[in-house]
Amino acid sequence: MRRILVVDDEEMMRMIARRILSKDYEVLLASSGPEAIEVYEKEQPDLILSDLLMPDMNGFEMHQILQEKYGKDVRIMYMTADDAEDVEDKGFDLGASDFIRKPFRPESLLRRVENIMENLEQISSLTEEATIDRLTGLLNKDSSAKVLAAACQKESGTLFMVDLDSFKLVNDLYGHDMGDRVLKGFATILVSNTEVKDIRCRVGGDEFAMFVKGMKDETVLREMAARVNRQIVAMAKELMGEDMEIPLGASFGGVMVPEQGRDYDKLIQKADRALYIVKKNGKHGIGFHRDELAKKADEAVASLEELHRICQVLEERNVKNSALWLDKDSFGIAYRFMIRFIQSYHSSVYRVLVTLEKKDPAMGDELFRQITDEFGNVIDRSLRKSDFMMQNRMNQFLVILPELQDEFAESVFARVRNAWKESGYHDKTVIRFDAEKVSGDTGNIEEKRRIRL
Repeated sequence: MRRILVVDDEEMMRMIARRILSKDYEVLLASSGPEAIEVYEKEQPDLILSDLLMPDMNGFEMHQILQEKYGKDVRIMYMTADDAEDVEDKGFDLGASDFIRKPFRPESLLRRVENIMENLEQISSLTEEATIDRLTGLLNKDSSAKVLAAACQKESGTLFMVDLDSFKLVNDLYGHDMGDRVLKGFATILVSNTEVKDIRCRVGGDEFAMFVKGMKDETVLREMAARVNRQIVAMAKELMGEDMEIPLGASFGGVMVPEQGRDYDKLIQKADRALYIVKKNGKHGIGFHRDELAKKADEAVASLEELHRICQVLEERNVKNSALWLDKDSFGIAYRFMIRFIQSYHSSVYRVLVTLEKKDPAMGDELFRQITDEFGNVIDRSLRKSDFMMQNRMNQFLVILPELQDEFAESVFARVRNAWKESGYHDKTVIRFDAEKVSGDTGNIEEKRRIRL
């Protein structure tokens, strides 16, 4: 409920105003300017309804004192019996929201107050839209720098840059709707592990910033980071299922304020540097910037940073516990490299063409397409990380099995067969394996197999 502070040296006017307004608003009372200032400091009402002419301190003087302490956002509506135009002009110059003449009708007072309150709602809504990230409810990028910079200037605590690790894989594998749910869940976790006074911001897609006020105990902060990471995994499995394998987590890079300064731009760079080191050392952790250590670290790793950046671009973001499923162009490159490898190092490789066929020729094409999609996933999950595959036709997959010992070849086919039985489709289909072993010693095909299941 919105609150209104009624200020008047006449008790009767205070009682009349309270009776009119108390049905829709919480009403606070003050009998003088100095008393009103005390009440305002304690209660921060949404609007002041004040008499203009009062002993000791008039309404204008009270308004000016409050503005000096709280800025231009002090909203005041004057009650006065003075009908001089210069009175209104002075009041509006000070920033008065409205005037009402004494004596007033209840309906007129209520209507004028309602107009002010509606404007407050609109201003509040526009302010929120301009400062709040709609998805997470945290401060957005545009407002975060200003708020964090102000905190760094006057507060003591720890400024953090925070990354949600491996988040891109959520969008890639589960879609952007699931990605939004994970971001909202992560924001909730951050809020639940910090206090109301702390500042939490979303500064990018999966990038966040925090200012934890009054807290610089590294042991406590490390416990907080570990707790956040546990809760992220639990949240992700609740959203995506217990078999979720994405290595989600959070990395924190912190800098102490004011020990490391108060300049926000410099502090955020130090926090970002601390975050970079955490991510390079395995992610899902927390690190703190220290000038002397940072200088040594820069000297030690400067020559390797370019190498790391290049490799990071090339590396697979998340190595699944399954085969590498490639498109035809990528498969061709990998296959040609594999042939060169076995020829140079006298190794061997099995190449297998796996074909799925209908038992009932009358099965519809759309159903068979859905079945073959699932069959491809079964093959992928049944193979090793070192194996790679491509889909040659809708119902046909080419699989490369490097360094596979002969005695284990049959077990590969058995894993696929057993996994397919669990899918519930095996009684509607027939699997055919056409396998060849290629040896690097001779470059010839040593062995051919055809298995029909």
